[in-house]
Amino acid sequence: MHEGAGGPFELAAHAAITDQRGRLLLLHRPETSEWNPGRWELPGGRLNPGEGIARALVRETREETGLDVVPGRLLGAGPQERPGSRTVHMVFAVTGVTGEVTLSPEHDAYRWVTPGGLSRLPLSDWMTAWIESMRG
Repeated sequence: MHEGAGGPFELAAHAAITDQRGRLLLLHRPETSEWNPGRWELPGGRLNPGEGIARALVRETREETGLDVVPGRLLGAGPQERPGSRTVHMVFAVTGVTGEVTLSPEHDAYRWVTPGGLSRLPLSDWMTAWIESMRG
């Protein structure tokens, strides 16, 4: 975490996990969640102090989904403003996905979604920003 003009600045790493049909794995935040309640997002989360991006991506993905992944290229990023802090959520392609989806208490459901199906779901604020940045 770094201190900036708008408060602490944090980085988060997220995995764009796809199945053989090209669908993305999305996780649903419970209605009781402090951030983005009832919204869908990619697996991942904030980096711990001194932790590298690739290590955080692997750790967070395993914690939230039970899946092991191999980090790939950066696909883009989406910002998130929180009271007193800002987070940039980086989205990475991943390969070598192994394991079975097992959710942590942070999420209450998962779904495989086509890229076109993203527009029909309530997405987290940072994910909406990431998709908008990809469009143009």
